[in-house]
Amino acid sequence: MNVLITKQLISKRISPSVKAAIKQKIKDIGSLCFGYGFYYAQTQDIKNYFSYSHQWSEIITPIKQRSGSPEVNENRLWNMEISARGIDGLVLNPTAVFGFWNRVSRPIVANGFREGPMLVGNRLITDVGGGLCQISTTLFQALLWANCEIIERSNHSIDAHGDNRFFTLGQDATVAYGYKDLIVKNDTQIPLMLRLQILKEKSQAIASVWGQEPKPVKVKIESNILEEIPVNNAKGMSGWQVETIRYVQPCLNNNHEDINWQINYHVTDIYKPYVQLY
Repeated sequence: MNVLITKQLISKRISPSVKAAIKQKIKDIGSLCFGYGFYYAQTQDIKNYFSYSHQWSEIITPIKQRSGSPEVNENRLWNMEISARGIDGLVLNPTAVFGFWNRVSRPIVANGFREGPMLVGNRLITDVGGGLCQISTTLFQALLWANCEIIERSNHSIDAHGDNRFFTLGQDATVAYGYKDLIVKNDTQIPLMLRLQILKEKSQAIASVWGQEPKPVKVKIESNILEEIPVNNAKGMSGWQVETIRYVQPCLNNNHEDINWQINYHVTDIYKPYVQLY
């Protein structure tokens, strides 16, 4: 029997849950091969956060409430709070790496997660772990504005929320256990702390980066739509091609505010057009 066919048959017999676990193990091995797997940050030091007195960035995103679904809304907040426990107060020393799935356990019921809204392909479904992509998106933006090095990040496949989105196109980060991760490195010489708070009363997620010294550079980020990708359906939603660029310059450069900006992050994202969310 053809080897490719054999692999396909084996793949079909493996449950999605087992596939995800296998793929995550492969990604973990890959992180070691590429070197950064040895530098994952592991220390949380909430009691000592006053030592990190210089705010490098702060991002606040609203946690939307789905009408008529109080349980789903509560579950989403619950999942966000679980993820925050493994991230809030995480110390990123120089060369240290933050990995979302290194700090957040696999989103399954056995690990305490509940069912919440989740985007899978072009469908909005309810599944265990729903709500984590808002956490990864909020964290990504905070780390991007803090001028950290982005090692791995993926945008959502579609623009599911349209004009009601809680982020700027090109500045989101989706995560999927075993498939997509958010991995970021502190490539400065200054120890940093990552803060993550879920404010239930205000329905807000707040991510911030704090340093033991002031941020040494000024940062500006631009996300521009390069192209609208039309959909051939009256009820469909357009897709987008979006370019995001991060510019930096030393804070000491006070005489040339509009020049000498250097690009150190430049990506182009594709959001596919889609017909309908089910």
